[in-house]
Amino acid sequence: MPRAPKPEAAFIAWSRHRADLWSGGEGQPPVIGLDEQQRLEALEASAQAHAAYQAMLAARSAAKAATEAKNNAVARLRSVMGADVATIDAFALSTRDPGVWVKAQVPAPKDASVRTAPPRPTDLRAAIASDGSVRLSFKVASGGGALYLVQRVTTALGGRRDPYEFIGFAGDDKAFTDRAVPEGLKSVGYRVAVRLSTGLMSDWSITCEVPFGSQKSGFVGKDAGSVVPVKGAEKKATA
Repeated sequence: MPRAPKPEAAFIAWSRHRADLWSGGEGQPPVIGLDEQQRLEALEASAQAHAAYQAMLAARSAAKAATEAKNNAVARLRSVMGADVATIDAFALSTRDPGVWVKAQVPAPKDASVRTAPPRPTDLRAAIASDGSVRLSFKVASGGGALYLVQRVTTALGGRRDPYEFIGFAGDDKAFTDRAVPEGLKSVGYRVAVRLSTGLMSDWSITCEVPFGSQKSGFVGKDAGSVVPVKGAEKKATA
């Protein structure tokens, strides 16, 4: 058994407690062979390590929030610009004037008369993190400028199933983390669709169901990184 914990957070807490104990706390220092300078050095070092660790946690949280804000801003920009380009395309086609694309400085579609919708996302996978959030990933072959819309559906413990609701855009890595999963649910489901800059949209994917508690597939807890079995034809963590 180690004499001191190895994980940083536990070691810092362990050290702060010992440093305070060795310095005497609110009483007299114990006679353990340490002089005053060593006691003060232990207090100072443990305090600095604690402050630095807390600063690191704050910076990590701020970076995560900044990344999420950036992703949302870029997703909104893609949506706005994509809708504008779709309007420009429609105007150019309706007026039969290729010069519209030249004026807008937007390349004309490869085939301005034939357009196909993007494929439907597949292979949805979900994992429940230790903080209760759900990370969703999926696969789809789409070009640049595509938006990935995510909808959520919830089933209450009593069996009532609410309508699908839009909860955000997945990133270019084709992943989305739901950090606002409601409490007291039997299950939560997610589906994804692709929308191109031309305005065309795919069909919604098959819903990826994430059960909570003891379900037919076995107990599903909130252990970090646990892959959640979901309902689907392949009967594995895919839909």
